[in-house]
Amino acid sequence: MAMERCDLHYVQPPVKGFWQHFGVMLQRLGKSLARWDQLNEQRRQLRELDGHMLKDIGLSRADVERIAGRRWFWEDPLMTGQQLDERYRSSDRS
Repeated sequence: MAMERCDLHYVQPPVKGFWQHFGVMLQRLGKSLARWDQLNEQRRQLRELDGHMLKDIGLSRADVERIAGRRWFWEDPLMTGQQLDERYRSSDRS
């Protein structure tokens, strides 16, 4: 009877998979935190614009309140599928 080596494949992959999954979770958390900080900063800057600057970009105080007022820092319109006004998508125009 020949002896065969018995590799314990069922032990190694779950441990490696766990750490890979954990690393991916940490990366996603870091990206989410960075995005939330970015949204918070953009909303703060928008609220601080004066009437003349708002008029230059075609917004009113009511628009600013709708876009940036009384929102939680994690409310991301891109993630919720919320419809964006075409005026705010000027970077997509060619």
